[in-house]
Amino acid sequence: MKPPRSLRRLKRWFRCGGFTLIEVIVIVATLLILVCVLIPSIVKERRKISCEKNLREVGVAFKVCTLDGDGSFPMRVSARFGGTKELVGSGQVFVHFQVMSNELSTPKVLVCPIDRAKKAARRFDVGFGDTNVSYFVGVDAVDTEPNGLLSGDRNLAFQGVALKPGLFVIATNSPISWTKTMHHSCGYVALADGSVQLLNQSNLTFFVQQQCPFTTSSRLAIP
Repeated sequence: MKPPRSLRRLKRWFRCGGFTLIEVIVIVATLLILVCVLIPSIVKERRKISCEKNLREVGVAFKVCTLDGDGSFPMRVSARFGGTKELVGSGQVFVHFQVMSNELSTPKVLVCPIDRAKKAARRFDVGFGDTNVSYFVGVDAVDTEPNGLLSGDRNLAFQGVALKPGLFVIATNSPISWTKTMHHSCGYVALADGSVQLLNQSNLTFFVQQQCPFTTSSRLAIP
């Protein structure tokens, strides 16, 4: 039995084009494999860029707040003057971002796209809490110390154990590290000068050592 006319035409077309049917199948399969490999990498890279962009907006919001007040971040300003100083001891993180709702475009910037444990809130006033925040806050950060850890990814660990929500006190020799849950043993941080950096483990150790030039400890509020 002869093959269908359409199949015979297809085979003649492949021969005229210089490719056999098997060669075309191999080429298509190769392209599909490349797409399957490249797309996850592209998506992951876009998420990293979004995380960095989020923290840049967070850093700018903190800087704007210092310009509006006496040069101190909200964590060092009394609630009577629009700050959160009295709330630092609670260990809650969202309160420090909530007072900057006018400076932040949307609550969505407070969630890292890679952080599957947190969900972006729609509003700052209703139902907003630490479950809607991916980034820690350095509650003792000051505008005059540019390398201070102001905010950053929450995937931090102490002696290899992931930090739990609440206040965590770090010293210059604290064995702080990144977990692998978000950025593969790296993390983004916003510094007190408003800049954002991607830190690996050695970089993180350096910045932790810079936290306490005049005191022996500093505090991070972990969401």
